[in-house]
Amino acid sequence: MANKFDDNFIQAQKKKLIELKNQVLNSMKNTQVEDLQITPEDSSEDGDLAQVVISQNVSFGLREREIKRLREIDVALRKIEEGTYGFCEVSEEPIEKKRLEKMPWARLSLEAAEEMERIQGFKTAI
Repeated sequence: MANKFDDNFIQAQKKKLIELKNQVLNSMKNTQVEDLQITPEDSSEDGDLAQVVISQNVSFGLREREIKRLREIDVALRKIEEGTYGFCEVSEEPIEKKRLEKMPWARLSLEAAEEMERIQGFKTAI
């Protein structure tokens, strides 16, 4: 599978992915520090405790999304090293350059992503 993108584009994407990875890691580190600073013992009333629980649940949800994004970034970086970056995992056709510029971790072409969303939406409706 020969890469259709030139080396400059691939290197720019790699740089962008590494920067994004560092941003996500820093965000996770900051969120973790904030979570450690909020403890149920700090709350004196039931309303305060509820707010602590809600805040921690939101933080956990954000952390899950950040972990997922890190995995996607790592997959994209691995694909760059393997020479398979920029190809749709479903059709094996090149992913649109504009899509990769906006979502450098994209693993599916726009068409394949829309089809997957349609199928998942159908499964949810059942």
